[in-house]
Amino acid sequence: MPSYIMGLVEVAERPGMISFATGLPDNSFFDTEGLRGSVDRVLSGDGACPALQYGATAGFRPLREKIAERCRSELGFEASADDVFMTNGSQECFDQLGRMFLNRGDTMAVENPGYLGALQSFSSYGPIFRAVEMTDDGPDGEMLSDSVESGAKMFYSIPNFQNPSGRSYSRSARLSVSKIIEGSGCLLVEDDAYGELGYNGRPGSTIKSMAPEDTVLLGSFSKTISPGMRVGWMVVPDWMKEVANRSIEAASLQSGSFSQRVIDDFLSNNDYEEYLSSLRRGYKHKKRIFLDAMEDRLPEAMRWNDPAGGMFIWLRSPDGTDAMKLFELALDKGLVTMPGRPFHIKGGENTVRLNFATPSAGEIEDGMKILGGVCRDLYCL
Repeated sequence: MPSYIMGLVEVAERPGMISFATGLPDNSFFDTEGLRGSVDRVLSGDGACPALQYGATAGFRPLREKIAERCRSELGFEASADDVFMTNGSQECFDQLGRMFLNRGDTMAVENPGYLGALQSFSSYGPIFRAVEMTDDGPDGEMLSDSVESGAKMFYSIPNFQNPSGRSYSRSARLSVSKIIEGSGCLLVEDDAYGELGYNGRPGSTIKSMAPEDTVLLGSFSKTISPGMRVGWMVVPDWMKEVANRSIEAASLQSGSFSQRVIDDFLSNNDYEEYLSSLRRGYKHKKRIFLDAMEDRLPEAMRWNDPAGGMFIWLRSPDGTDAMKLFELALDKGLVTMPGRPFHIKGGENTVRLNFATPSAGEIEDGMKILGGVCRDLYCL
């Protein structure tokens, strides 16, 4: 599948462009001083040589132990370091899972809309995607049941602050998904990329805690500490450990030892809870600025949501319209947005994903002027 994502990153980096498009965190929120201290410690003393050397395929054990402890204390399920496999960002998890479990022509259930980067990665293995429509509460239970009963090998989901829509599953939806998946032979891929960015905490229990033997939980430090360090992980059931280890070793030997050790040191020498609280406050404030600008600048014909976490707002143009025209006109005027259509297996022509995390307050105001003018030109004739 083609992907707009990285192409739009390049467009957004051109001089004079304003971006509401990508999933990039706010550069100013990175703790550069804390990370600099961690790099210095990792490269000093007896630890310098191991930090620059190959490591275990599954990853740096002290960091895996910290992730397992967080699974137990915050995510509600039992896990040990042996259940955790480090990857090059959570994006590599998609490729690994496709490599392990998908054959060409297999059925795979996916949220509609769903994360484009995952769809692109899984598509490399030739599955037939079955769309499970998303409601405000979560996935359509009947559609998911039909997909599973029809032999779907996997269901890919983002229950917390979904990319692209910003929605979160209700508790009843989580229970429903766990009951449909448990013992079915369909593997649930639970992507928790934004779970730590709930402004009022997590919106619900992990489905992994409800169906532990049928779920792989994916996580990442990309949205909290640094996307450039490319440190992600998957927490797998016991029966998957051996094949996961073999698959990662065959594909890449291991993910980066140096980055894992830096993040492990950062977690050991900083108050991570306070750090996360600061991030949540920062993104909540930026969301408020963004929504206020939308209220001021966009016409009544446009509709949008108010997510309780994450980085995205889901914008809808009037029914029957094509938001790709909005994308093209805004781009001509110096604003990059992300069309919603590529996130869909079907439908989505009148949707746009907006990222409020990346732009500054000034860019939000200037960009919203452009977006409002384009919307009025297209939809207020």
